Amino acid sequence: MARGHGRILTSIWEDTDFTELDESEQRLYLFLISQPNLNHAGLLPVTWRRWAGKGRGLTESGLRQAVDGLEQRGHVVVSHHDEELFVRGYFRHAGIGGQPRVVAAAYDAITRSASFELRGEASLELSAVVTKAPAPAAPRGLRAEVLRRDGWQCRRCGWSPGDLVPAAPTGRPLYRGLEIDHIHPRSLGGPDSLDNFQVLCTTCNTRKGART
Repeated sequence: MARGHGRILTSIWEDTDFTELDESEQRLYLFLISQPNLNHAGLLPVTWRRWAGKGRGLTESGLRQAVDGLEQRGHVVVSHHDEELFVRGYFRHAGIGGQPRVVAAAYDAITRSASFELRGEASLELSAVVTKAPAPAAPRGLRAEVLRRDGWQCRRCGWSPGDLVPAAPTGRPLYRGLEIDHIHPRSLGGPDSLDNFQVLCTTCNTRKGART
């Protein structure tokens, strides 16, 4: 479901990932993140023809090339098979971490995505803002590799975005997302390497804590 309204925090101009983009890349990122049919999970149907009609001089082939470049820079993830993309950083730039109702809407939107890859990517970023993680556990490139390797699901219990989440005793649904975990904890000298990362759901990661 698309948002009824949206906002982008001015702190985006203090985000080094964003400010390192050139002017045309920044304009494209802002174009995508401000689309009216972007949903609460930062997921957007890919509509090249409609987008090309939104600006003078835009072409479908030019947009495809520009979005590919933005994906290579790690700012979007495109599922060509499902014709959908995820705008990375959306949760942070929209400031939804402290808005429980919006978080719930974001989680619901994630579960409706047809793409395993995008569900995994969006769930990972949503978990980071909900739990107020100080920094990603792994660099973007490695995170994508770990998600693909582990099949976008928790290695301990097999949960993946879209699976049932049991309700709390109050009857309200519990939040559950995916996180990247150090198998051998960083605090105990564990390296930031692919072999030392695994995908866990928030429940299993909380239970594991700083243990191997």
